[in-house]
Amino acid sequence: MRKPLMIAGGVVLLLVAMMAALALLVDADRFRPDAEKQASDALGRQVTIGKLKLALFKGGVTAQSLVIADDPRFSKDPFLSSGSMNIRVDLKDLIFSRKLNVHSIVIHAPKLSLVQNEQGDWNYSSLARSPGTSEPAHSGGTPIECTVGRLTLDDGQVLIHHQASGKTSEYSKLRLEATDVSLASSIPYEFSATAPGGGTVEAKGSLGPIAQQSERTTMTAAITVKDFDIAATGFSDPASPLKGRVDVDATVKSDGTHTEVDASITGNKMCLAAGCTPSAKPIEIHVNANYLQADHLAKLSSGQIEVGSRAADLSGTIDMSGAKPQINAHIDAASLAVSDVESVLPALGIVLPPGAKLEGGTASVNATAVGPADALIIKGHVRLNNSKIVGYDLADKLSDITRFSGISVGKEIVIQEFSSDVLHRSTGSKMDHVLIVLPGLAKLTGAGTIDPQNDLNFAMEARVDISKSAVGMIGSAFGRKNDVVDVPIHITGTTSDPKFTSDSGDAQVLKSTGDLAASAGKGIQGLASSLGGLFGNKK
Repeated sequence: MRKPLMIAGGVVLLLVAMMAALALLVDADRFRPDAEKQASDALGRQVTIGKLKLALFKGGVTAQSLVIADDPRFSKDPFLSSGSMNIRVDLKDLIFSRKLNVHSIVIHAPKLSLVQNEQGDWNYSSLARSPGTSEPAHSGGTPIECTVGRLTLDDGQVLIHHQASGKTSEYSKLRLEATDVSLASSIPYEFSATAPGGGTVEAKGSLGPIAQQSERTTMTAAITVKDFDIAATGFSDPASPLKGRVDVDATVKSDGTHTEVDASITGNKMCLAAGCTPSAKPIEIHVNANYLQADHLAKLSSGQIEVGSRAADLSGTIDMSGAKPQINAHIDAASLAVSDVESVLPALGIVLPPGAKLEGGTASVNATAVGPADALIIKGHVRLNNSKIVGYDLADKLSDITRFSGISVGKEIVIQEFSSDVLHRSTGSKMDHVLIVLPGLAKLTGAGTIDPQNDLNFAMEARVDISKSAVGMIGSAFGRKNDVVDVPIHITGTTSDPKFTSDSGDAQVLKSTGDLAASAGKGIQGLASSLGGLFGNKK
């Protein structure tokens, strides 16, 4: 027994010695110049590969590093760099036929730099082109055929830099798995990464064949985004009020010239305007869009913004030809439940007074939204019908009105109608043709502004029916026919603590009081004269 074991051990040692000798005899690095040239020709970028070493026990070749140069119009830093690379090859062909047949490539800790210039172009768009031209890198001869059974990028990092704004965002823990990788065929892939702020991005689909203009390559993708932090990812400018965390489920299909996108977007803890409080309820958007690469224009074929149990229709276009996408959208919402709208108001920077609540009724919006997503200019008309404010002592705020109406108002006021033309931008909101109808109390008209800190500045006029008040009834008894008083009201303070004051030192109120006193005086004087005649007084 001992002798066979010794023979077996000797054979093993001999095989190990032979493999070690082969590793010394086969210089894998001799293939490096040819590999660099083929890769450089295929990508239209300078590719540099670190020293190659045969790794028999790993079934292939290791490279110390990999560097792919960027388009010099964008950056002098590498487009892609990595610390090391493992290439699994057919060792038999490598050792005995001196041929390099690649089964798989694993790139460890790659760093990918994506750059968008001020014109909106990306540095990856010139891949597979001859430098400085729109021609394919291999246009001068036979297309280069190179296939990799499996390509893996592990524990990578993606830096996205926007030259127009100077913003850079970093995605970490990148992993990419692609099979049957070739410039001339469709490549199945799976991708995942951690977004800034801790969210995740995942995609699965196919890519290719690679087109002469890489941005026109055919592709499919099923994309899932979870807990995407808008502010942390650099999606909006630091000064922009747009904030929140977003979940996305989308499918993308492109034939190279036309792309179809179907997406469901859920915004959580959203802030859409300065001075906002994150929304307590999610805001959901469903969009179907068609994108034409030649025009860089996406058209919303259908879209909805869900607010509670109802939805607003969304249509329009997104121009993606520049560094920042430009939105031109139309929003049409009818008969939204006021309770659902109220839940969104904090996200718009509108905070009701403490204890105040809107109950019942419907709201409608018809507006256009133009500009970049983080600085939209919204112009349109809003309307509220048959609602009421509860839990807020408005009577004290409107004492000048209630004094003349003669109506007792508690912590509940019915709003028969509210409507206004609205112009909203990052510098604040302007409201014109404001109409507020409070049945039995007053009809208010006017205009004003709300600044980014929610400070109010409104000049209003309240038309009050005084026929039921004591002063009004006295005036009517003594011949006064006008039962309406116009009271100028100035609204200041904030949306959470509004201040109502009579304008111009109560001049109009005093005038109305004087008119009533004059009417009453004439009536009393006539009554006294009649009584005097009855008792023989000739005066």
